[in-house]
Amino acid sequence: MIKLRRKIVVWFLVITFAAGILNAVVDGVFDIFMQSFEPDEAHILISAAVVLLISIVIFVMSGVVFYLIVKKAVQEESERQVREKDLIYAAVAHDLKTPMTSVQGFAKALSDGKILPEDQQETFDLIYRKSNSMNEMVNTLFEYAKLGTDKYKPVMSQVNICSLVRDVVAENYCDFEEHGIEPEIDIPDDEIVVQGDKNDLKRAVTNLAVNVYKHNPDVITAKISVYEENGKAVIRIADSGSEIPTEMDIFEPFVTENASRTPGQGTGLGLAVTKRIIERFGGRIYTAPCSDGFTKAFVIELREI
Repeated sequence: MIKLRRKIVVWFLVITFAAGILNAVVDGVFDIFMQSFEPDEAHILISAAVVLLISIVIFVMSGVVFYLIVKKAVQEESERQVREKDLIYAAVAHDLKTPMTSVQGFAKALSDGKILPEDQQETFDLIYRKSNSMNEMVNTLFEYAKLGTDKYKPVMSQVNICSLVRDVVAENYCDFEEHGIEPEIDIPDDEIVVQGDKNDLKRAVTNLAVNVYKHNPDVITAKISVYEENGKAVIRIADSGSEIPTEMDIFEPFVTENASRTPGQGTGLGLAVTKRIIERFGGRIYTAPCSDGFTKAFVIELREI
């Protein structure tokens, strides 16, 4: 919706500017015409009426063109949202079906006494993990839907990106270690401050950090950097794990390298949530080419204050 608004504003400015230029050209031609001879009052009135009529036609046509462009843009956005909703319904149904079936099956087996007492604790643990997986899917879907609505109002404040990224690394360090990953940390001691919602920005960075160990093989190398560049705060998270297919738009909702959508391997919404958060605060996120043994890097840029 934000992109649609920007597009409408841009087209309004372009069409208004073009209409102004055409109107100025008409006025210029009229002035040259009037200076070429000495017309009487009747000719002046007729010429002025013609110029006024042409100006009216120009602005009416500009309004018509703007209406048609906006109508097409709104229709395309509406169709896109419908397609996205259909995709969301299908993907959520697919991703929830397997863990729900497992939970039902284990619960039924426990209820019928088909699981030996010594195996029941393991079954309880499986049910708990499956329930957590479903809860994570629902929460991520809620975050994505929430960020796409106009009613959601972030709590704006000045956020020290260096401190925020350190907190994210610390909170996920045990998971990094569990997967044999010891990330290289390059974060300056000085503050780099941006404007945004601290919780949303932390969620965006956390999604990228979690991707390092969740969507890559174990025992890879990773580097998390924060620095300033051209008045922007930059967060760069690089790793030596799986490459991203060039034809894949990894930031689109429900796009995942796991083509079979194996349960537990991600919903494909995490990066879409991150993108919505970063763009809401006037920043951008993209993948960048790497060297020094890394295969990919996710880069976040935010305006520094």
